[in-house]
Amino acid sequence: MAQQPSIGRIVHVPMDPALNNGADVAPAVITRVWNDTTINVQILADVPGVAWRSSLVFTEDLAACTSTLHAWTWPPRVGA
Repeated sequence: MAQQPSIGRIVHVPMDPALNNGADVAPAVITRVWNDTTINVQILADVPGVAWRSSLVFTEDLAACTSTLHAWTWPPRVGA
């Protein structure tokens, strides 16, 4: 079964490294689900302050979305 977005789940979003202590990806908490592919988030950047984004669209390959900050993906699975 495919994962479904829901309020409170953690996703990954692209970030400008200059605004995220050098990292180009940040975790974000889903704050609104519009449908299975479109969400709003609060970003948990590695800097002080609060960042919000709305109407982010799901992508399988976040690295390919360097031209837009309006994308999200699921964190990769870890472990055995």
